[in-house]
Amino acid sequence: MKSDENPHESLKSITDEKEKDYESYRDIEEGKSGAVLAYIPFLCFIPLVMMKDNEFALKHGKQGLLLLLIEIVAVIFLFPGISDFFWKIILIFCFITAILGIIYSLQGKELKIPYLSKFVNKFQI
Repeated sequence: MKSDENPHESLKSITDEKEKDYESYRDIEEGKSGAVLAYIPFLCFIPLVMMKDNEFALKHGKQGLLLLLIEIVAVIFLFPGISDFFWKIILIFCFITAILGIIYSLQGKELKIPYLSKFVNKFQI
């Protein structure tokens, strides 16, 4: 610690960080159910609408919404004549990512889907 630094300010910043950690832990615990629902098709709207103030559930809800949109497009293009193999691969990717999202949600972690997470974080809901 520097001699000109106030010891009370450093204690206050440590206390603020611990309170922030506690709040994020509480958000994770309260948001787990919404985060799990986010990866089940059409239930992703529950955390987006009902848990807007829970950052953990909201992030998972945004990713679940994007997966839902991709799944809908993939199902539409599964009709004969439109590169069935490609869209089946997309659906398998969405299914595996949804399972991973549920597992991460239950562990209290955030799943970062490569390329998609950056896109999803730009959404303002």
